[in-house]
Amino acid sequence: MTGLLRLGVRALVTWAIEAAALFLMLRFLPGVVVERWTNALAAVLVIGLLNALVRPVILLGAANLGVIPFLLVALLLNAALIWVAAWIVPGFAVDGPLTAFLVAVGLAGLNAVLTAMLSINDDDSFYRNVIRRLAHRLAAPRAELDHPGTVIVQIDGLAEPILRRALGEGRMPTLAAWLASGRHHLVGWECDIPSMTTSSQAAILHGSSRDIPAFYWYDKREGRLISSANPLDLHQVQQRLSDGRGLLHDDGVSVTNLFSGDAEHAIMTVGTLRGDRGELRADPRDFYGYLFNPYNLYRGLIGMVGEALLECWQALRQQLEDVQPRTRRAGLFALQRAGANIVLRDATTWAVIASMYRGRRIIYCDYLGYDEVGHYAGPETRDAVATLTSIDRQLRQLAHAAQDAPRAYQFVVLSDHGQSTAQLFRGVYGKPLDAVVRELIEAGPTLSLSGGKSEHLGYLSAFLNELVGGRGMRARGGRRLLRVGRNGESVDLPRERQRREHAERAEVVVTASGNLGHIYFTRDPERLSLEQVAAAYPGLLEALILHDGIGFVLVHSETRGAVVLGKQGVRDLDEDRVVEGEDPLGDFGPQTSRFLDQLAGYANAGDVIVMGAYNRSTGWVTAIDDLVGAHGGVGGMQTRPFLVYPADWSDQPPDLVGAAAVHQFLRRCTLDEDPTQASAASAPPD
Repeated sequence: MTGLLRLGVRALVTWAIEAAALFLMLRFLPGVVVERWTNALAAVLVIGLLNALVRPVILLGAANLGVIPFLLVALLLNAALIWVAAWIVPGFAVDGPLTAFLVAVGLAGLNAVLTAMLSINDDDSFYRNVIRRLAHRLAAPRAELDHPGTVIVQIDGLAEPILRRALGEGRMPTLAAWLASGRHHLVGWECDIPSMTTSSQAAILHGSSRDIPAFYWYDKREGRLISSANPLDLHQVQQRLSDGRGLLHDDGVSVTNLFSGDAEHAIMTVGTLRGDRGELRADPRDFYGYLFNPYNLYRGLIGMVGEALLECWQALRQQLEDVQPRTRRAGLFALQRAGANIVLRDATTWAVIASMYRGRRIIYCDYLGYDEVGHYAGPETRDAVATLTSIDRQLRQLAHAAQDAPRAYQFVVLSDHGQSTAQLFRGVYGKPLDAVVRELIEAGPTLSLSGGKSEHLGYLSAFLNELVGGRGMRARGGRRLLRVGRNGESVDLPRERQRREHAERAEVVVTASGNLGHIYFTRDPERLSLEQVAAAYPGLLEALILHDGIGFVLVHSETRGAVVLGKQGVRDLDEDRVVEGEDPLGDFGPQTSRFLDQLAGYANAGDVIVMGAYNRSTGWVTAIDDLVGAHGGVGGMQTRPFLVYPADWSDQPPDLVGAAAVHQFLRRCTLDEDPTQASAASAPPD
């Protein structure tokens, strides 16, 4: 069946489905009048024609107004066109704008349900084909499209063992088919410590994660909190790491990442929302492909409601089944999950597809859904693993779009870290770590920060800052709504502002990423050594080492360098040897000592670094934050991400230790660089 015939058949089937949906709404919306089935067919035809002919022109004009007006126009436009169709088509009427809006939502919802039941997807839709044609006009000259492009898909937080389980259970048929065909290979790799997105993605995209000790950290010299959820903070980190030749520097696109990899174009990428002069940078046209389809936004809103209800049901089911370990899943997390798993996921897919249609050479995107659910439900639970099916559908859409792209594309799928199941320090011992420290040293105010709970606030912050980006008419509505000034001021989330203010008053700041904790004593502007901590806070180190919830303590000695202190022994990291008793790192891999030595050398590492206890028999860790899906430290699956790569890239499975090694491998296989030059280019700066 040719593409044109397939498109025609799909249009006829969709036409019939929407006519049936319009009839169904007569029972629920008394303000809708459809006299006969022929009127329903005519109404749907006119609505479709108006969306095809009028909607693109209006959206192009609205893109000049800024993202908030653009979203409002996209949301209300279909309802307005339904109102116009009711005026045009005899025998079809709606009694007001609200009814027209409800008809638009209802058509989108019923269209999604019925097309899913009939296995009809958007791959061959009229709107997808229009986006393809528009993008092709903006593609690079044909001479530059002879070499294949690369799409790199990051599945945030997915460990290799969990991926293999999902493949075995048939949850990811697209990825399974790639592997079964022999076109792709799957390998695991070992990530650095901290095993979290800010650090790993920086190294994957820029070749270095130097001085990123956690999601939150405290800059003692400046006396302020640094947050991966803050675009200005992350832009400064990216400026420090970037040499202008990151993984995506050659005609690359970054979509929903923390860092850009020096991409020429970045969409909802936290580290590039600020320009070098502090100005906000955003372009509403980045959302044009997603919003061009009149049903996408409505489907997204309906899907968010469904995902939030699903989260409420799954949280209740965990309580009824007394699943352990368990954390509180109610409240804003339901909306946070809905946004990540529905709207952000779909917008990411459309942005990647539009970039492929333009023939971009390398594209890197991040899907957050599994990591989001894994934090609260547990990484091994059916709730978390079930999210991989929807991510696999995105892979199928991307692969299908590649068939119509102006250049051939190869696909890479990877994760930045894994997750380990965790019991909660607070739940087991009755108080958080900062309270334990406060009691031991009789300190004043303390502050405890959880990286996992805030990990995806960076993407929300990115979206809000995109809303107010630009000058003139484009961003006035967004700035007025969010009460942001014109002079490059960024949107800081209320919770983040409160944490910054609290950090300025706290005597002790504890930042937690899973079972990794950094303890900062804010009275001293310089980082304290082991000897200084022992003198200033007698008995503190001994109490922490002996605490059942802590596996070991990492400090920097004035005479011995980095030292790991365990309950039964001491390990000197500078000389990489056990100097007393049992090896405190005996339960972990051979690279752990190197990673911890690297972490201890970061300028903004804590005065005292603690690692929550690890149970080798269960693979569980003790999380210093309040999440049952933990990552950031060592122990269990959190340091065991994966890489799926084209089989013709390497005759032998690559031995990848550390995210910088992944950067070098990807760089060598995608940039046509000499391996020695690639290694030099990706080496951490001095």
